[in-house]
Amino acid sequence: MGKTKRFWGLLLAFFVFTSLAGLQSQRANAGSSNTLYLPLITVPSLGPNLLSNASFEQGWYHLNGAPELQIPEGWQFTFKEGTNQLDPDPWNVWVPPETRVLSSAFLPPDEHDLFIWDGDQTVKVFKGFGAISFELTTAVTLSPGTYVLIIHVFPDLVVGYENGQKIWAPDPLSGEVKLIAGNGTTGWMLPIFGQKNRFRTTFTVSQTQTVTIGAAMRGRWAIQNNGWFMDDWGLYKP
Repeated sequence: MGKTKRFWGLLLAFFVFTSLAGLQSQRANAGSSNTLYLPLITVPSLGPNLLSNASFEQGWYHLNGAPELQIPEGWQFTFKEGTNQLDPDPWNVWVPPETRVLSSAFLPPDEHDLFIWDGDQTVKVFKGFGAISFELTTAVTLSPGTYVLIIHVFPDLVVGYENGQKIWAPDPLSGEVKLIAGNGTTGWMLPIFGQKNRFRTTFTVSQTQTVTIGAAMRGRWAIQNNGWFMDDWGLYKP
């Protein structure tokens, strides 16, 4: 009986040993591979951009013959003048902004990626020590359906400089953005100053019609630089 128990004990130990060895081998083999297989994820395409001159590459014109107002071809530009209902202080009266359609040749090399996000040009709307409120829009004929409007903007809102570095406006209300799609808008939204912002809205058209598409921006106070860079806008029908 003692020999039988000893035999079965040795046999059990053998099976335990071989099982552990196999487990260690599996662990070693698993650890020897650095390949991680993930499921394929497909991001739905938004489709073609329905805006003409969406990145402002196709020239410009002078609004009302004013040399300080360069407007990208195919776009309309309007602005406020006079009493500022947001702040009645005479210092903050609405004044006409200046606009430029700038190519990379007119920007320092270290600002190309900051302000140009598609193609070789960007639109700059600005005023030094002046409060501004403006709209940049275009007319697009749309068929019934749901559309997505996306704009990119860099609020260059500066209240001063320190050691050559910009001091961004500290009050969030210093700059606001509103998307425009026909009779509907998003309401005023607060961007982050000193960086590229992306805004998006979805709207529906019930019948074929010409729709006003674009965005409005405003800087309610006459800070040192009320500046806005715009590029790479898009209108899509997913």
